[in-house]
Amino acid sequence: MNKELTIEDIQEIVAKDESRYLELKQTTGELYKAMTSACAFLNTDGGWVMFGITPKLKIVGQNVTDPTRQEIANALRKFEPAIDVPVQYIEIPEKEGFYVIAMYFNPPAPTQAPYTFDARPYYKVENTTAIMPREMFEARIRRSNPGMFSWEKLKCQIPLDEIDRDRLYTVVQMGVNKGRIPGSALALQDTSALLTHFNLMDSDKDVLNAACALFAKTPDKYHNQCKVRLGRFEGTTMSEFRDHTVCYGNLFEQYDAVINFCQKHMFLAARMDEVERVETLTVPFKVVREATLNTIIHRDWDAYNLTPSIAIFDDRVEFQNPGDFPLGSTYKDFIDNPHSSPVNPKIADVFFKSGLMEAWGRGIANIFDECEKYGLPTPEFKVGHKIVTLVIRFKNSITPHRTGDEPVNEPVNEPVNEPVNDVLKDILDFIKSNPGIKKTAIITHTGKSKATLTRYLKQLVERNLIEYKGSDKTGGYYLKK
Repeated sequence: MNKELTIEDIQEIVAKDESRYLELKQTTGELYKAMTSACAFLNTDGGWVMFGITPKLKIVGQNVTDPTRQEIANALRKFEPAIDVPVQYIEIPEKEGFYVIAMYFNPPAPTQAPYTFDARPYYKVENTTAIMPREMFEARIRRSNPGMFSWEKLKCQIPLDEIDRDRLYTVVQMGVNKGRIPGSALALQDTSALLTHFNLMDSDKDVLNAACALFAKTPDKYHNQCKVRLGRFEGTTMSEFRDHTVCYGNLFEQYDAVINFCQKHMFLAARMDEVERVETLTVPFKVVREATLNTIIHRDWDAYNLTPSIAIFDDRVEFQNPGDFPLGSTYKDFIDNPHSSPVNPKIADVFFKSGLMEAWGRGIANIFDECEKYGLPTPEFKVGHKIVTLVIRFKNSITPHRTGDEPVNEPVNEPVNEPVNDVLKDILDFIKSNPGIKKTAIITHTGKSKATLTRYLKQLVERNLIEYKGSDKTGGYYLKK
């Protein structure tokens, strides 16, 4: 704000009293305290610091000498990073030598590192100046230079033999099948070469945290926060579990676990067509998939004590993950102008290349579009401290009743989302493009539960369309010649 102020401007600003955006002092005898507020303005929403105003908001000015100006200049030198703040001296009419001293401190840019004054960071809590908590300070430092401080790019003390090479190679096969990875990558056999293909090793050939999260056999051994909680609750509150589990696997295993859990507990009905069994999800599969990917891919890994979770109630499902939207953005920005701004670009890139992500930056827009298409209520985002929750409400309740030990949901007349015939064709095409593919890879590709996919594979085997060759550990599925 570079406008030269007049005494009338000062009167208008002062009339607002001290607030979140205004700090008034009678003299520069309170300069140090005023500069802590200036630091808070720089780290929050910007604001004015003025001298020459009494506590009763009377504009009296202050005598300004060369030592006064030097004192202010010395105080401004104590800011890090360095700042360039114009200091305005507005003379009081009919009071020669007395001035109101005014300085405006701009709000921070979205990726600005936190400012400090005299080696301490400050921020505003309502209209109070406080020392910035260490956790917030470190988070802003990381955000200011994600290339240097991003969790996923840090070295992980994990040996190569702890990386699941089979899963890694399966993802390469999936990417080749989707046309997002060149076919030459199939010739890579060494774990190190495969990780390097995905840029998951640094220049010293050390494994990165992203590789551990994506492909480690036991990632929680190295990062305790690498897990996802799954719960099915009775009714509409968290007072009673019906089913719950924790998946400690890598991110692809977590993806499978979430999809399987949602399919287990959100089937509304099943009916028999003339040939095939057709199932209907309470929420369209595309919504479940996109919400799952958002939860797993875009979490804040520096929140060590927070865990992503999926909670299914009778009337809704909630996808919750540690993190926040990019500074200055809301979910509406990703609907109005779909764009990619991943918190973890390496992890997001691997999921995109695998084919599980349809396109960069369209996840939230797809969720809203699909819910509208199938007549579901508009999804809701709830943003708390370091937590984002996506709430998807059902059109009809899925209040379960029990048959033995298995949950069975009330039948309703819903449109069918995906005919089984199409799924079988997709499985056949996938096996044709990936001879010897394992069941786990087909589960990941289709998004179906293990039980459902086993039934589909059995049908294809019985029709003499596919066959399984090899041992249980190393074998896979092939088209029948």
